Amino acid sequence: MTDPTKSQQPTQRVTIDDLALRGADNVLGEGPNAVMHTWFQLFRTAQIHAIDNQALQRPIVAMVEMTNDVVPREGHVSFQAKDKSIFVNGAKLRLSTDEYELAGAVFDFFEERGMGGFTISKPMDADAVRKLLAVLVYTPPADRKFEKLDAALKAAGIPFRLNKPLGASKSNEEMALERRSYTFFTYSKLVVLYRSLISDDKLNMQRRTYYLKKIARTIQALVDICIEDDHTFLGSSSVKSGEAYAPHHAANVAVLSIALGEKLGLSKVALADLGLAAVFHDVGIRSCPAELLEKRQALDASERAVIEQHPLRSVEYLLQERTFSKSVLSRIVVAFEHHRTYDGAGYPFGSRRPDLMARIVTIADVYDALTTQRPWRKAHLPDEALGMMMRESGKRFDPALLSVFVNTLGLYPIGTLVRLDSGELAVVVYSGGEGERISRPIVALLGRDGKPAGTVDLAERAPSGSYKRTVTASEDPAKYGLQTSAFVAGSAGVTQ
Repeated sequence: MTDPTKSQQPTQRVTIDDLALRGADNVLGEGPNAVMHTWFQLFRTAQIHAIDNQALQRPIVAMVEMTNDVVPREGHVSFQAKDKSIFVNGAKLRLSTDEYELAGAVFDFFEERGMGGFTISKPMDADAVRKLLAVLVYTPPADRKFEKLDAALKAAGIPFRLNKPLGASKSNEEMALERRSYTFFTYSKLVVLYRSLISDDKLNMQRRTYYLKKIARTIQALVDICIEDDHTFLGSSSVKSGEAYAPHHAANVAVLSIALGEKLGLSKVALADLGLAAVFHDVGIRSCPAELLEKRQALDASERAVIEQHPLRSVEYLLQERTFSKSVLSRIVVAFEHHRTYDGAGYPFGSRRPDLMARIVTIADVYDALTTQRPWRKAHLPDEALGMMMRESGKRFDPALLSVFVNTLGLYPIGTLVRLDSGELAVVVYSGGEGERISRPIVALLGRDGKPAGTVDLAERAPSGSYKRTVTASEDPAKYGLQTSAFVAGSAGVTQ
């Protein structure tokens, strides 16, 4: 038999970034979702034609090309159907009207076999794809049971595994808690990795590369979470630590930057680059003496000059990379420019307006710094910090980006402790968006014992038309001995 990988022209190369579904003319002709379309064409053609039919050659080549492009970049290809939605490597895909019919055929294919999706762990060749079709498509209908198919695939020795359906036996509350748990776990992983990197006394190039790869994969996971559920994602940035400031600040700036970048419509690859740049924006600060970073009094001119050298120290650190990809260059630019202002001031001096990514990170950097306790001042309340930043719109901050940032967080960002007109204390667990939601978040009420006492929507109205509850003021969690991020992480009963 002729090898189809040699007899056909190569198909268009595909990356995970092509899966963002930006429009019907994006990739692979009519379909913007490369993985979904590649899979659909493969199994649909196989359902019509025999394994040795020439019509199967092109879909097989497309499957080979897709796995050889995506797996090395992402580590795997995960394709999952859940609640009539499709997820590729954790990212929920937005389907066009025409694609819903295509997706319906995918759902039917999975349901008949008792599967929820699949995972491809290694690039596949044409022979592996044919073995896959022999099991999933050409097996007699009576034998198309999950256990039998799963065993047959393992026996075939191909890097393709079936996934069971997700969420079938779980309540919405259980799934929400699971999602929040995974989000905070991933956030914590980033904190630990960055802290390990900057505190490693025996750091050599091999260990540095190890940490960088781990951090890059964690950032990719955070991007996937943001695309699927940006409100749960934003909740992780409510974690604050004055004692372990550097790693938490790096993680929080990454989260806030990715959230803002997603609202701006950046691609998945660009969001990953932005997240990595945000993580390393302040890496050079570790070269500054601890007594200056922790000084409770105002810095004098000579001390401030030392602190203002940290962008250059960050650049020096990042220049130690062995290769200079676009992603690495983005990190260098952001590290150099994140203390330069929209109106041309700041430091180090520059003759042009800061890069877009640097302007995004600047906003995230200042917001997280203002809302975290420092040795020389208490933490500002989230709404207070946003008000301070809005007063510098057009000067220190890009006004358009800052406006999107405020809409993303809401006037009372996730994690804000608020006092309601009912006298109750509550923690904001869902905020931001359009219309009344920007000022009327969903909150977790606190009982007299300081524990959650139910979740309410402040946009809810009484029969008279008036709002049932309204925020009267934000409160300082430290005054009540509260860590609001704990309530955000554990709040599952969020309704929209």
